[in-house]
Amino acid sequence: MFYNIHMRQLLISLSTAILFVGNVQAKIHHYHRQVAPTNPPAFVTPSYLVADGTGTIIKKQDDELVRPIASISKLMVALLSSEQDLSEQLQIPGIRQVQTTIPRSIKSMSRKELLTLALVHSDNFAAQILCSNIPNCVNRMNEKAVELGMINTHYNEPTGLDRGNVSTAQDLLKLVIVAATNTTITELSSMPQAEVMSSGKIIRVKNTNPLTAKLAVLLSKTGFTNPAGGCILFIAGDEGNRRRIIILLGSHNTHTRITDSLKLYKDSL
Repeated sequence: MFYNIHMRQLLISLSTAILFVGNVQAKIHHYHRQVAPTNPPAFVTPSYLVADGTGTIIKKQDDELVRPIASISKLMVALLSSEQDLSEQLQIPGIRQVQTTIPRSIKSMSRKELLTLALVHSDNFAAQILCSNIPNCVNRMNEKAVELGMINTHYNEPTGLDRGNVSTAQDLLKLVIVAATNTTITELSSMPQAEVMSSGKIIRVKNTNPLTAKLAVLLSKTGFTNPAGGCILFIAGDEGNRRRIIILLGSHNTHTRITDSLKLYKDSL
């Protein structure tokens, strides 16, 4: 009788302990499931290419896919603007409907100063001002694209905010190769940061491509809008066999365009 009672109490205690441990493990599992870090998105950029310094393509994926290019549009504006007098003072309009780092107190800036803001910090207002000082600017942008053989490229305006500004990685390679011969564009777009002094005001900006502070970048331009996703193109590396041209369109966002393009760069060396 005593033995049966003792065994029954032992079994009850054991069952209770097992139930307690099970509940604790379940709670621990639930906790880890809640706080476990989310894995970063996989490399799923729909369109890209990697080329060497001569423009010979090393690796590509859907490089003829036509996509919005966002602020990469400014590279064409810069190419046309750099052919004009860089020291000419351009009037700053009083009405502004886009993002800018230009203080309202500044009434004029040189063309080079505006190019600096447009290329380094992707200033939309600076790009609009530059374009407004080029006769038939948008038409010239499209004509220049035709001259360069960019058959799948079209511009509706200078900033890239319009989703109708489209191109392909293959077309942009042609633009990059030409832009790389322009010392004004290479000098400005490769700067990790810049200071522009105008009318006694100092405008400090950082490059929208942080890789300019980490790699030997010759030329760079980024872009992002919701329709375009994260876009980037740059030339990096020493002249010779290790120079690379990276063009990437449609990454998830402004962060993944950097990680994706850096992976392409490193994997190609």
